[in-house]
Amino acid sequence: MAGRYAAVLHTCGRALTKIFVKFSEDDGPLLASGLAFAILLFCIPFSLLLVMALEVALGDPHRALVALQAILTEFLPLSREAFTKNLETAIENRGLVGVLGFSMFFLMSSLIFGSVRAALNTVFQVPRPSSFLKATATDVLVMLLASGLLLLMVALTSLFTLARGAVERGPHLEALIGPGWVFASDVLGFLFTFALLYLVYRFCPSQCLQRPALFVAAFAGAALFELSKWAYAWYVELSQKNIVVYGAVGDLFFFFVWIYYACAVVILGAETGWVVQQTLQASEEDF
Repeated sequence: MAGRYAAVLHTCGRALTKIFVKFSEDDGPLLASGLAFAILLFCIPFSLLLVMALEVALGDPHRALVALQAILTEFLPLSREAFTKNLETAIENRGLVGVLGFSMFFLMSSLIFGSVRAALNTVFQVPRPSSFLKATATDVLVMLLASGLLLLMVALTSLFTLARGAVERGPHLEALIGPGWVFASDVLGFLFTFALLYLVYRFCPSQCLQRPALFVAAFAGAALFELSKWAYAWYVELSQKNIVVYGAVGDLFFFFVWIYYACAVVILGAETGWVVQQTLQASEEDF
């Protein structure tokens, strides 16, 4: 039994070593920086696009913004206020409306996934990228699928909130079911992150991983993302006393750090999937 555990630990250690070596060889920190810059540049147009879609569904821009905050709570822990304030300002002062404004937001939002495609092509060592037209069509497709997934997340979060409010009206039910809400919320967030990363890893790169490696990449990315939220909360708690004097600038600092952190997690998840695929291919060749 001890020998089996030692073998498992040895295998995991070798896999982790390969992942971080590959991450270093691909200039992972630089890829994460480029991806973070693209997200910072185009996240406001993409968020406005979501708000416009939610506004059509809900009939009220303020309700749409509240619904979007449910997603921000999941993806921007402790730093969502800085992003939300800028988004509210953009919504209040948006001058381009209608078909023209929607088209511009649509075009700029699709560029986010073009940046993701370029980074994943590097990680997956794609020898021949897709043509411009095919890549653009893929970016638009991924943007539509991701938007649909985000809207589904908003709907599920709203239902979850309504159910929780109904339970809270009964003291006995709240005492019985209350602890399960936190677990259910964490599971929902993990599944949503897994689905989003699976979508990104599956459609964004010009050459996709095999299905087993794809599942491992999405699972690893989602797990790292959940762990990074705890680590980020701890980091903010330690740093808050030293940076609170900077006010809104401090909030923006944490927002920028979190964006880079999340992009690094996306790259690490992709590296994990690539290492798993190479291992599986080597095993098949041995047989």
